[in-house]
Order: sequence, then C-alpha cells, then structure tokens
Amino acid sequence: MMKMILDLFAGGHSVTVYGDSGVSEVSADETSDVQKNADVTLTVTLESGYEVAEYECVTGGVTVNPSTKKFKMGEADVVIFVKTKANNKYLVTEECMASVNDAKVVLHKNTKVVLTPNGVPKEVVAESGGASITVTPAIQNLIDHGILVKI
Repeated sequence: MMKMILDLFAGGHSVTVYGDSGVSEVSADETSDVQKNADVTLTVTLESGYEVAEYECVTGGVTVNPSTKKFKMGEADVVIFVKTKANNKYLVTEECMASVNDAKVVLHKNTKVVLTPNGVPKEVVAESGGASITVTPAIQNLIDHGILVKI
C-alpha cells in the first residue's frame, strides 16, 4: 500500500531516443516527467535508401511496436536506439535476360530484388524465389537503363 502511495506522488521518467546512420531525425512525443503506463509515440525521419531494422531498448525494459512506433512507459527512464538498414529494393519493370557469372538468368517482370548495401560486387536476391546472383556489368546496365528500378 505504501509503495502505491509513493508511486502516485513520484515524478515521471525520461525518454531518450537516438538513431543509427540513415536517421536524419528522431524524437518522442513525451521526453520528460513521463508517467508509468503513458503511451509514448516515436517519430523517425529516415534518409533516402534506409528503413528501420529495429527499435532497441537500451534501458527501461519497454518494447516499441514497429507498426505504430508506440510503447507503454514503464517504471524507469527509457533509452531507445533506432537501428537502420539500407533499403536497396528494386523492381523489374520488364522481363529481361541478364548474364550472371557466365550464365543467363531471366528476371521476370514485377519481381522484387534486393541489393545488399555498400557491397561490391553486390548481391541480388529475388524475394519470391530466394535465388542469389552477383551483380555483373550486365545487371548494372539494367539498373542504369531503368529495367531495375528502386522502390
């Protein structure tokens, strides 16, 4: 009973949020004197080509819902680190043939492919089939000519 009374008169806690590379701005709608069970919403602005990989709770024991970017405040100060990953998704705009490692590969229209970030040579993974291919000059040519377009 005494703890409940102390909780009623105790001040709230702080929320600190920061981000990885690719995060241009990140904030919480409440940052100080946040009471237990209060809903806290994060706002994250990303640079082009990045997406949120994870909302890591460094301290405070909360879990951020990735679709709503909200969490319920707990009983301690909260620190959230927004981890990012490069979003290198491409869409094939027209069916085409490409040379990959001396083999001919058909890229079907409307297939999504993912290029690994900052890699040379890069890898292309078709999301539907899971096949992996190395980007050759022929694949780069398809990107340059708009047959593989960033989505």
